[in-house]
Amino acid sequence: MSININNYINSFEFDFTLPGSNEIIMFKPLTTGQLKKLLPYENEKNPEIIESLLDNLISNCVVSEGFDINTLYLQDRFALLVEIRKKSKGETYEFIYDCPECNNKKNITLDLNELSVKKKDYDTKTFIFNDKLSFELDGITRGDQIMAAKMVNKLKIKNENLKQAEIATYMFAMSMKTFHTPEGDTKDVPMEAKINLIDNIMNDEQYNRFTNHFTENDFGVDFKFDFGCDCGKTEKFVIPMNNFFI
Repeated sequence: MSININNYINSFEFDFTLPGSNEIIMFKPLTTGQLKKLLPYENEKNPEIIESLLDNLISNCVVSEGFDINTLYLQDRFALLVEIRKKSKGETYEFIYDCPECNNKKNITLDLNELSVKKKDYDTKTFIFNDKLSFELDGITRGDQIMAAKMVNKLKIKNENLKQAEIATYMFAMSMKTFHTPEGDTKDVPMEAKINLIDNIMNDEQYNRFTNHFTENDFGVDFKFDFGCDCGKTEKFVIPMNNFFI
């Protein structure tokens, strides 16, 4: 007798409220087959390949109708990624802490449920440049990040550190929304003008206030925790993402 076992397989779906947009996302855990497809990329170093891989991973898990990963705030994308990982591989994460003080290596087991999550409690924040110009700042989306990388790639910058710094500047520029001037408000400001404002017009005080905005108004999952080594070294440690899914 032939029996269709698919009639007896549960398809688990979970919901998760994004900390930035408050949108409820429905998703399924990763399957064993999907996890196997990640193995060839275990030692991948190219950040754009890694990010694209994670995009596909998330999109293949989300079942919400009309989902577009490009509209996600980067913090929401990361929070969703952590949630998918919890439901796919378990709610604990093991990694090795390498103490920079004594070089002692220690196995750490972290409960991902204990990571703190901060909600985005604003729509946009006003940045006052001077007494005649201000503009609204919002979070950076995955689409902004992709567009910034495409624009910088056209510049053909060979130094990788300089390239990543330039991508960050372009993403900052994309976070600038409505501009307020004595002539009125506008969203129609060319990217070149925004980049010029950041790179060539802002002084140190203005630039520091500008970049500090993104730290002071950050939200999402905090992937840092206080750690103390047996040698007495203490630090706020950023949990490594190496082999997070593999």
